Amino acid sequence: MIKIYTLFVAALFFIPQLLYAQGTGTISGKITALSASQPVEFVNVVLMKPGNTAIVKREVTDAKGNYKLSNVPDGTYFIIASFIGYQNLKTATFVIGPANRRIIQDIKLDGGAKNLDEVSVVSKKPLYNNTIDRKVYDVSQDILAKSGSASEVLANVPLVQVDVDGNISLRNSTATILINGKVSPLMGANAAAALQQLPANSIERIEVITNPSAKYKPDGMGGIINIVLKKNVKRGLNGTVIANIGNGERYNASANVNYNPGKINIYGSYSLKQDYRQRTNANNRIQTDPLTGGIRYYNDFAVQNARPFSNVAGLGIDYNISNKTTIGLSGNFYLRNMHKHDVTSKRVSAATVLEQDYDRRRENFEQEKNLDATVYAEHNFKKSDHKLRLEFNLSHSPEVEDNHYTNSFRYPNMADQLDNTLIKQTADQKHAAITYENPVTAHSKIEAGYDGQYNKEDLDFYGEAFNNQQQKFLTDLNKTNRFIYHENVHALYGTYALEVKKLGAMLGLRGEYSDITSKLITTGEVIPNHYFKLYPTIHFTYKLTDNKELQLNYSRRVRRPEADELNPFAEYADPTNVRVGNPFLLPEIIHSVELGYQWSSNHFSILPGVYYRYTYNRFTAITTPLNDSVLVTRQQNLSSDKAFGADVVLTVHPNDKLSFNVIPNVFYNQIDASNLGYSGKKSTVTWSANFNGSYTLPWGMAMQLNSIYKSARLTPQGKFLPSFVLNIGLREEVLKKKGSVYLTVSDLFKSQRQVAELQSQFLIQQVNQRSNSRIFYLGFNYNFGIIKKKKDLQFDNSQ
Repeated sequence: MIKIYTLFVAALFFIPQLLYAQGTGTISGKITALSASQPVEFVNVVLMKPGNTAIVKREVTDAKGNYKLSNVPDGTYFIIASFIGYQNLKTATFVIGPANRRIIQDIKLDGGAKNLDEVSVVSKKPLYNNTIDRKVYDVSQDILAKSGSASEVLANVPLVQVDVDGNISLRNSTATILINGKVSPLMGANAAAALQQLPANSIERIEVITNPSAKYKPDGMGGIINIVLKKNVKRGLNGTVIANIGNGERYNASANVNYNPGKINIYGSYSLKQDYRQRTNANNRIQTDPLTGGIRYYNDFAVQNARPFSNVAGLGIDYNISNKTTIGLSGNFYLRNMHKHDVTSKRVSAATVLEQDYDRRRENFEQEKNLDATVYAEHNFKKSDHKLRLEFNLSHSPEVEDNHYTNSFRYPNMADQLDNTLIKQTADQKHAAITYENPVTAHSKIEAGYDGQYNKEDLDFYGEAFNNQQQKFLTDLNKTNRFIYHENVHALYGTYALEVKKLGAMLGLRGEYSDITSKLITTGEVIPNHYFKLYPTIHFTYKLTDNKELQLNYSRRVRRPEADELNPFAEYADPTNVRVGNPFLLPEIIHSVELGYQWSSNHFSILPGVYYRYTYNRFTAITTPLNDSVLVTRQQNLSSDKAFGADVVLTVHPNDKLSFNVIPNVFYNQIDASNLGYSGKKSTVTWSANFNGSYTLPWGMAMQLNSIYKSARLTPQGKFLPSFVLNIGLREEVLKKKGSVYLTVSDLFKSQRQVAELQSQFLIQQVNQRSNSRIFYLGFNYNFGIIKKKKDLQFDNSQ
């Protein structure tokens, strides 16, 4: 550990000295929408010489609208900036020479003077993009995203895995999921359910950041998945309407609209989704009593049906007080109602003697809400990308789950048993952030800020059982409890980025003080946990040529336990399989190193990478017998976890009709669970592969196919078996390309499943989960609006 910090401090002081040198010539700037001063991403920036049609250099703007053209030889040049929906801009000519080697070209794009139906799309954005610190998946180019959920489109994103329950992982490890770059209460304990209801057509892009800079929260072993929602800033009145109908009485629809007359931008969206989820769960186990040596056989088969209905609405306004200062206010509302009906057939026997045979039925009614509001103010100084931003976010998320259970016995012959559980969970979050960015020179930039998270979660459980003698429900004290979790995290961070000639570096340091308190209201126990930790980050890039680049990244990360992982009180959905939290669970600490290489051309790009992670105090679920009939699963801390992996992101687009991505990933994992009583270290090699391809048929119809394969993977007590899924989609543009009709089919071969095998001294278990994941959708998409012309395009030729 000391060596790591020594190297980091040395790099922080000496790397800038080593990198400083006279550049050959650099052109940089920021591209924004003229109407709202909002950055425009993925703008094509082409550098050319007067009187010559050859392209000297080409670049694409990043998420902040920034671009940079380095190592430009002396000469006279101009820039052409182009993006779909905006007029092309050709700058005035400028000269790079000994007297001026640093050119700043800030560009403002206007929407032009065309009705939307007159816009001719002659090119399309790439499905996948890569930058120094992130990989970007453009959801607008994904046909399957038109009808599916966020969970389903995430399964197509390189390096991301989604299991049958909808849980998200990144490079086989946990990930922090952000919405528009911020922590969202929706992505807490019920993230999987929320992502399955969030419509994918509301997403602009998904950013995968495997080694985030110090600007971001260091949570998550695998890194960060940032879901960026759509926000239109085009001039005039614009919008989109989407509707889909599917099998199983599924349907969804969404609409988004924005109005931008000039200094003000008003935007809103609304979507609804009626879903249908059916799952089967076979749970077979052989359990040995550690005291008597007696063996029992448990066979459970559950059929679970759920019909969630969700509403998502958003409304916001941005106002340009001046050309330099913008303020904004936005709010979002999420409501999900769901009715579940489960039947679990349970059979218990000792050798050949049947002991119990009954059905456990559950009627469940859930309601989950989220309300959040954000206010911000941003001031841009004279220099490009020199700004100060203040932002405050407030959210309130109540959830109610009302469960009614009935045990109906076939053997022995006895009266039905009734029990109920009412669960109320409330999450309140406050987030305050101050960020400052300053491009000190054309080759260097500093970024610093404060990030404060103030969270409270209240988990209130009430249980009752029907008393046949008194003929009424009585409180069950074993199932009645309350747990309150407070988490306040104060963070200060700073990053310094420097680029000279072919070498670039971004060094960062984040300090966090965590003030955490767990309150067991039922028992009156209070468990405090306070600590301060430093999280350094290092990013290096080296340009071998204009289209070949090396990357080396390091970050120290943390994964803090969530409230349900700390809550020691059990939820008795299945009295024979109980899950409880561990209030003494320690946070995971992760060291992550990644080496990558990027080679790109007009029709081909390849991004191989290798990574190593060392984790101590890693969370793992351990299942042990509580008695001869009940299993208890709780989170524990492993002694250590080592992982080494390699993946390749291969993108090929030989022509305008065909493009595909192939992403294989090989992963070696070694775990040490000796502190939990397991002798020796366990290791395994697993691999996975994603394929995403699209082809435009001769008559214009677009076709997309993607598939995901995951091999077996390791757990301390067993393993998960392989899984495979294949999805297809078709899209035909109509109404002069203002609309489109599409058909999507997910899990074409109904092959998606999750099988887990567990084996320990007193327990052998296999769990097989399947869902009705073959889903058909027929949908329609329509774009409307008029883009108004205002002034001629403006640009900045300052040097």
